[in-house]
Amino acid sequence: MKKCTGFNPARQLVGRLFLGFWVTFIFTGLVTFYAIRFFDQDVTIRPIEKRESLALKRIEALFARLSSEKGRPVPDILSQVDRMTRAMVIAVDLDAQRLFPNAGPPILNAERNALLRAAYRDEPIALEKDEFSALGPITMKVGNKPIAIFMTHPLGPPNNERQLTFFIVIALIMSMVLSYLFARSLVKPIHQLREASRKLAAGSWDTRVGSPSLRRDELGELSRDFNVMATQLESLWSGQQRLLADISHELRSPLARLQMALGLAHQQNVDPASLARIEREAERMEVLINQLLQLTRAESGTQDMEEIELSALVENVFSDAKFEAANSGKVLHIAPIPDVSVIVNETLICRAIENVVRNAIRYANQKITVSLTADDVAWMLSVNDDGPGLTAQECDSIFAPFYRASLARERESGGVGLGLAIAKAAVQMHHGEIKAMRNENGGLNVIIRLPIDGRENGLDTLNRKLPDAIPQ
Repeated sequence: MKKCTGFNPARQLVGRLFLGFWVTFIFTGLVTFYAIRFFDQDVTIRPIEKRESLALKRIEALFARLSSEKGRPVPDILSQVDRMTRAMVIAVDLDAQRLFPNAGPPILNAERNALLRAAYRDEPIALEKDEFSALGPITMKVGNKPIAIFMTHPLGPPNNERQLTFFIVIALIMSMVLSYLFARSLVKPIHQLREASRKLAAGSWDTRVGSPSLRRDELGELSRDFNVMATQLESLWSGQQRLLADISHELRSPLARLQMALGLAHQQNVDPASLARIEREAERMEVLINQLLQLTRAESGTQDMEEIELSALVENVFSDAKFEAANSGKVLHIAPIPDVSVIVNETLICRAIENVVRNAIRYANQKITVSLTADDVAWMLSVNDDGPGLTAQECDSIFAPFYRASLARERESGGVGLGLAIAKAAVQMHHGEIKAMRNENGGLNVIIRLPIDGRENGLDTLNRKLPDAIPQ
């Protein structure tokens, strides 16, 4: 039994393909065959005309004259009648319910059955089918055997072209329907795997493949391997999040003690220059810890959402940004804000916008331009600066944690490479998109696009994507 199960072709994709197409063609052939047989049973019955009645009477008289010769069998009489007339005469043995054999051309089963059914009628009728016509019955006795006589006329050669066309049409329809259903059964789990892969790549670590993993072929094995991979990735990501959170919290205690020691050192008149340097490093460590905690919260994806006016959401962020730009001798231009309401986590989105705008202020030469647009589905923030810009590779990398395009530049500005990573995590938590590219002036353009309603599929209703990077 185990050997039979091991060689089961339906458990392999190649076997399923072979069996699927094989069964499709066999089933199509059988359905077409029986469909033709079904339509082949259609025989038309009508009353006979006057000239047909006269022809039957001539056949009846001739048959009666020949049958008067004693001892002559019915098949011999039928053969002679066929030779003496241009019609083919068929006789039915009413006792045995069968046709007498004769020398005429063979008839189809459908025509034979129609003659047997009509042999017991009292009045003659005309039976017509595609290439067959019969008149009768004429009931009489030959010896003591009751028989029914039919006169048949071929209506022409069989319409093979029409039958072939009918066969081809049925075969095409059946093969198309069955092949589509079979192909759909194979493609559907592939689509589900593709959708699950996209969700997993977007950070939805609890994504799993459901029904395809129950299959017992290669697609089922692939689905189960995908689920194992997703479980491992979720475990690794959860461990990383816990590690970041634990490290951030654990570093707060020695940092607090370090700040207390600095206070005591100031009271004891220790070297002010050394204390100032220690104090700057402590402040930098505190900023790093705070940003690590913000990144962990943003990537957890469990934040509360609320509806707020877009102008109220960005009011304080833009006000602080204008003040910071003015202190740096730069100009921050903000376009009019659309009058719309959005559903967001205010803390995270404000932090994301603030990090992007402050990054632009930090590296701009003179001018930063911020614009907000909105439609029925999404709202978009665009931040442009006239700074040195980045390469295409750097534009793809700046959202990674601790990535710094220029290490010396970041140290000079006090950055640790977490601001844009926090912005990306916050945007992804809102099911949005964030992208960086070079603008027309060579500086950097960062675009954030978020769904109005904050739902996961909010952006899927549009085909529009964020623009590609401008060629350098």
